Formats: sequence, structure tokens, C-alpha cells
Amino acid sequence: MATSEKFAPFLCWVLHRRPYRNTSVIVDLLSADSGRVAAIARGGQRQPLLQPFRPLWVEWRGRGELRSLGAIEPAGVAFALQGEALYCGLYLNEMLVRLLHRDDAHPELQEVYAATLAALAAKELPVDIILRHFELRLLDLIGYGLSLDQDANGQPLLSGLRYRLSPGQGLLLDVSGPFSGEILNDIAAGHWHDEARRLARDLMREALSPHLGGRPLVSRSLFRNAGKGAS
Repeated sequence: MATSEKFAPFLCWVLHRRPYRNTSVIVDLLSADSGRVAAIARGGQRQPLLQPFRPLWVEWRGRGELRSLGAIEPAGVAFALQGEALYCGLYLNEMLVRLLHRDDAHPELQEVYAATLAALAAKELPVDIILRHFELRLLDLIGYGLSLDQDANGQPLLSGLRYRLSPGQGLLLDVSGPFSGEILNDIAAGHWHDEARRLARDLMREALSPHLGGRPLVSRSLFRNAGKGAS
């Protein structure tokens, strides 16, 4: 007697969704096992679980660029992000969609993502500091890590000197560089005074820019329109 095929569920987060045909949606999912996965959810426009910031158990079929979603069940409660934290959550999701290649797994990233959402929801730190921690960890996990305690030649950053960021290399000595060695050392040590927070924002924008391509981030526009500057 024939038996129905069994599919093991994956723990996933919805990063992005867009309508497809009449009632379906195409979703980008973050999975520890498979990385970023795109899938069609038939009738997904009527599925209330397919929302961001909520862990889900998801089954899918297929191995191409576009899977077909099967069963969906909650794996926990959604993080209730509001106001500035909501913009930050949208920024995280957009960054992951833009920076991650499909089916390129980074198992630790899902844990980092969930911890970041939890920190945003709990308001443990100012949101810009939470984002800086996430950006640094994300770059490290996808192979573009940025050292904040030594330059591209392996030398310690010195307080009296200035540095510039060279894509693919790291921080280089430059007498007219935009980044102060003293402030970079403060960031590495976790001393998040106002000047360190401004420098960290500018530094991370430079570090991320080569990997984002020419298109601006929609979430940054939302921040600007709301009078925020965390991203």
C-alpha cells in the first residue's frame, strides 16, 4: 500500500513576502539548515502565520530556487516590535534578504537574528547599538568580518592615528582618514559614547555598502522619514 511522503519541518523566520497570482505569496525564509530560502505559499495571503518576527515550523517540497510550502505551524510567539524597534526589525530582514545568497547556510545566524529581535523587543540597549552588534556579527558569519582592534596589517589601532576602511582589506592608516583610532578602540571595548555611536554607524555603512549593490535600502528611507538614524 502506498504511503504519503514525510517532510521534516524546518525552523524558519519570514524575512519578506510578496503577493503571487490571486491568493498565493512568495516568501523569503531564514533557515538555519538551508540559509535563505524562497518558496511559494499557495493561498498564503490568507495565512496569518506568514508574518515577520515569529518563529515557524515550516515544511517545503522541491530543491530548485523556488520551493513549495507545505505545513506551517508556530514555533513560538511573535516578537512585538513597535515604533523604532519595528523599523529596526524591518532593517534586519532587508539586510538578510540583500546579503545572503539562497541556500547558503550559516547555522549560527538564525540564533544571532533571534537574539537581536529579543534585544529590540526588550529595549535592552539603544537600538543603534543593537544594530551595530548585529551588523558586525553578520559580516563575520558571511565571511567579510571587520576587525575593530587591529588594522589590515595586523597592527593594533593607535589612539593618536587615523584610519580609512579599504573594502576587502580592513582598516588602513591614513592621516586624513575619517576614523579615529581612539574612537575605534572605544567601540571595540564597548564604550558607546555619542561620538563612538556616530562613528560606528558611518563605519558600518561603508563596510556594508560593497555587499548591498547600488540600490538603497528601503528600511533606511523609513528611518529617515520617521526622523530616525539608527541604520
